[in-house]
Amino acid sequence: MTAVSSSILWYTTRASGIVSLLLLTAVMVGGIMTATRVGGGTVPRFAVAEVHRRISLIAMIFIILHIATTIVDSYVNVGIVSALIPFTSQYKPIKVALGTVAFDLMLAITVTSLIKQRISHSLWRTIHWASYLAFPIAVIHEILIGTDFRFAWMILLTAGCVSAVGLALAWRFWAHPRPGGALTAVPSRTAPPKRSKAIVTRAPAAGPSRRRGSSKPKGTS
Repeated sequence: MTAVSSSILWYTTRASGIVSLLLLTAVMVGGIMTATRVGGGTVPRFAVAEVHRRISLIAMIFIILHIATTIVDSYVNVGIVSALIPFTSQYKPIKVALGTVAFDLMLAITVTSLIKQRISHSLWRTIHWASYLAFPIAVIHEILIGTDFRFAWMILLTAGCVSAVGLALAWRFWAHPRPGGALTAVPSRTAPPKRSKAIVTRAPAAGPSRRRGSSKPKGTS
């Protein structure tokens, strides 16, 4: 019974790790699309942002599942402390620490996103930049400790994830996409209201103006 349970946990850990990598890739690409204001035509920008947020939450669920099954599985000696604090694991400390760092970064990003309205935008943006570190660290963790990386399909899957994020980053930094307006709506192109013309009235002249060379009125010397 213990062997069966350990086998189920092992397969669950492997599967949740692979799904987490795919979801983390989708989070990275979606985050870049949101940051560069993609959408506004067929797909509204608020829909792109909402999909990105939901995928981020789902990714955290699978990451937590991946960590939980690793902790419960008695085959490896990884405790709760090791899952939160890097370099405290007795089992492959450096390789496990990479996963811990990636998880801590993703946890900080998720928490600050949930309380975004209560913190400054500059702080939220600074912490969000940590996602550019979390993804490569997670990939390195998967390559070094993952048992499936010896298979060709896993190598191709990892290469595809890295390529997708790399292309998204190249598009952001080298193509320089420009925001087309507000984040959640297409900018209005309605014509501006016409200005009303002011009516200018002239005051009546005080008396008849005299021209040079005009004749003197009668009765004058």
